[in-house]
Amino acid sequence: MSEIVIAIIGGVFLVAAALVTYLGTRGKTNADAKAVLDARIDARVQSELSRVYTRLDEVEEAAVQRTSAFARILRSIARQWPNERGPDLDPSDISLIEDTIPPTWLRRAQPNNET
Repeated sequence: MSEIVIAIIGGVFLVAAALVTYLGTRGKTNADAKAVLDARIDARVQSELSRVYTRLDEVEEAAVQRTSAFARILRSIARQWPNERGPDLDPSDISLIEDTIPPTWLRRAQPNNET
């Protein structure tokens, strides 16, 4: 009979040890899975941030070009205004800001009627 009790007590200890081991590694497994997920999220966020910063640089460069074109146009107008024909503006500057100028402001090329 004592052998059976000793075997039962040994079995209970083995089950308890297995349960403690399972519970101990379960938390570590969840922590490892969370760490892997966090690393994937961080990589995706970093990739997206890199893409956004690249796009912002492109937008900033276009804004600087447009602002420079405005400044050149205004300086050109100021220098040339006394001229009877009006200012002679650089077409490349006009093309940079063309979408911001109302169509009614644009001077259309007049056919040369001099005979």
